[in-house]
Amino acid sequence: MDKIPPFSLRNPVHIMREIGGRIRTHRMARGWTQAELAERSGVSLSTLKLLEREGKGSLQRLAKIAVILNLDDELKNLFSGPPAYQSHDAVERATRSKASFRPNL
Repeated sequence: MDKIPPFSLRNPVHIMREIGGRIRTHRMARGWTQAELAERSGVSLSTLKLLEREGKGSLQRLAKIAVILNLDDELKNLFSGPPAYQSHDAVERATRSKASFRPNL
């Protein structure tokens, strides 16, 4: 059974900072400066710096950067899996709502 990570690790601010750090890692692995990535992606340098340092930025800008870093498949697959259900009751409700309606004849 999977353990749920501590709340501090599930914090949106923490997640976005982690993504910013990963962008920095991928940029540096290519030997690019922040200015080079900003120019290639069409994102302002100040926005890129803010995204890498604090994880702040729009999803649209994140997508532009992901495309240039060749990480767009990871971004596309972010929510591609089946939804996770909170309980057995939630699974049953979803199953019932998908069942076709058949009137009594």
